Amino acid sequence: MSKAVLLLVLVTPLLLKGWYVDNFIYHYTGTRLLGFTQVLCNDAVIYGGIFILLYLSFLPTIIRWLAALLRLAALLLFAVYIIDYAIIVNFNTHLALGDAIKYADYSYKYIQQIYGLSDFGVLALTVLILALPLYFSWVRFKSINPYIKKWPIFLIFGLPLAAAFADNEKYAHAWIYKNVIDYNLTILSEASPYSPAYVDAFTFQENINCQTQPVQTKNIIILMVESLSAYQSRYFSGIQDWTPNLDVIASQNQAFKNFYANGFITEDGELALLTGLQPLYPPSSYTDDGGTSFYSFYNIKNSLPNILKKYGYKTDFLTTADLEFGNTGIWAKSVGFDYIEGHDQPEYDKWERFHFQAAPDEALYLRAMTRVAKHKKNKFLLFIKTVSSHHPYINPESKEKSESAAITYTDKQLGLFYRELQNNGFFNKGILIIVGDHHSMTPLRKAEVELYGQYKASAKVPLVIVDSDRPASVENNQYQQIDVFNSLQGLAFGKQCYSDWSGVLFGETKTSPKYIIHRRGDNRDMVSVFGENDDFLVKLDGDNTRVISKLPAEQSVRQLLVDKINALRIARANWALTQSAETSD
Repeated sequence: MSKAVLLLVLVTPLLLKGWYVDNFIYHYTGTRLLGFTQVLCNDAVIYGGIFILLYLSFLPTIIRWLAALLRLAALLLFAVYIIDYAIIVNFNTHLALGDAIKYADYSYKYIQQIYGLSDFGVLALTVLILALPLYFSWVRFKSINPYIKKWPIFLIFGLPLAAAFADNEKYAHAWIYKNVIDYNLTILSEASPYSPAYVDAFTFQENINCQTQPVQTKNIIILMVESLSAYQSRYFSGIQDWTPNLDVIASQNQAFKNFYANGFITEDGELALLTGLQPLYPPSSYTDDGGTSFYSFYNIKNSLPNILKKYGYKTDFLTTADLEFGNTGIWAKSVGFDYIEGHDQPEYDKWERFHFQAAPDEALYLRAMTRVAKHKKNKFLLFIKTVSSHHPYINPESKEKSESAAITYTDKQLGLFYRELQNNGFFNKGILIIVGDHHSMTPLRKAEVELYGQYKASAKVPLVIVDSDRPASVENNQYQQIDVFNSLQGLAFGKQCYSDWSGVLFGETKTSPKYIIHRRGDNRDMVSVFGENDDFLVKLDGDNTRVISKLPAEQSVRQLLVDKINALRIARANWALTQSAETSD
């Protein structure tokens, strides 16, 4: 009976993952059992390892301490499997070694925030979690029945053979049913370095066109809304109807319906919007700051805050999130913000706290209006980073736990903030830019894929520009987050510049980029490039970086895509040689 219970406990995560992945793939293809069978084939290697370790530990001749080590190893592998499954369900990606290292220092605080635990509570939970496996590892169990001890070993050692039936190449979303070990081995190519010989011989020249225009020195608010995605809006996609306030604002101002995030996490959005640099990181190992947030993007002199300060602007960075998460506070200071405010602002003490110790968006907007009033006599840049629509989703008012409830709350507060800016006359000499930081970390919906395509769907976010000097319009040409930086920079310079890779959002030089780069969250070793008519995939692999999609057919275009991506990553690698994420403050 005890062995049957143990077997049930062990296979339950496998069955749950198979069911989840099967539903995921069914929404894309309408095919049942494809996902489930591929999970079984891919994960047979891991389960084979778990069962072999456990089987050996139960042999009657095994030394007790060795049996304990074998069981602990099996349980560790099982724990990694469960964590990977939880990350797939909650964040639409796998457990990656780089992420584990990157966010390890904040994990303790995050667990406390999510579950409301004190230090003692975390300690008690840890002891409870460790007690059972330690007991299981050390306790003596009845030896395997000699009559049946032979046949299970053939089944167990045969499990890895099922991996021969895994098909990880033909399906675009095969990443989801890969096992965690295979996935991490696959994405290792992202860390492959460029050889010195390759770097010395490498050249890339980008043609940039510039036109002069009158200098504009309006006040600027960039409102970066957490997980704001096109599918959530009826106006932008027609899929969901969770953002009625945003939709009204968009319909009355400049709406960009073909707009893309350059990355898949908040950090990527901040980099693109505030530095104009593509959030493509250099090849790195986990011993040279490669697992550090904002790696190779500290102390950017040509950042938007630094540029605008030269023209007399005051620059503020406001969020209700913990600035220690991802080194956000240190990074914001390094790129030139005069004033930086996070969760520890005293005004937030009277508000209930949620994930990342953040007060709700309502409190953030009240603080934003206070800063707007403070800068009434100054030109200013105000960057606002919201949190309430971050996963795990919860509506701070109703406490309902669902994505729709969280987005509805976020939209409500956004609408109130917009009307408050109107009432205070901000738009007489100010520009408001509303933009999503990245697509929500949820599985793509079938309607999204059908509407945008399987690659573009994961990058599609709304952009709305509110500027009283510009009439309402709908833009259907493609644009991206780095174009926000590029366009605002041009307003201050009195000169707008554009290229095949960077566009201008407004004015006489309004130009759509020919190519848009998107750092993918599913396959970390790949980068999507969106052309005007086609989508391409580039495999990151050091000197061997290459286009792996069938298109473009022209070799010259394929080489252009590879050269651009290599140029970006080599430039960041060179910059990283002189920077340290840990000492940049």
